[in-house]
Amino acid sequence: MPRPPAPNPPPFRGDVWDVVFPRIGTHPAVALTTNALRGRLSSVTVVLVTGSQGPSTTHVKLGPSAGLTRYPVSYANVTGVHTVPVARCRTLRGRLTPDDMELLEDSLALVLGLPSRPTSR
Repeated sequence: MPRPPAPNPPPFRGDVWDVVFPRIGTHPAVALTTNALRGRLSSVTVVLVTGSQGPSTTHVKLGPSAGLTRYPVSYANVTGVHTVPVARCRTLRGRLTPDDMELLEDSLALVLGLPSRPTSR
C-alpha cells in the first residue's frame, strides 16, 4: 500500500492536525515546528491533544478555533512532545489562537526548563 503524500502546504506552527502515531493510531496534535523551517523538513514536532484535564502547568485548555470535537473540552499535553514525519499529518482541524499558543509556549518552557519570557499581562 503506497504511503499517503505529505500535506501541501505542510503544517504551520499552531495548527491542529489529525496525526497518525505508531501504537496509538490517529490522534489530534498541535504543530510546534517554526514556520521558517516548515517547508524544508520532512518531520514536524507536535504535542498530543487529550480530553484529560491534567495539571494546568502541563495541560493547556484549547478553545473552539482548534477545531476539536471528540471531547467536551480538549487540552494540549505539553509532556507529550513527538516528532513525526509530515506525511503522518492527515487532516487539518483548526488553529490555536495567539493567546492559546502563548499559553502553550509558556507551559513548554516550564516543562523543558527554558527561560520564560517577561510577562506583560
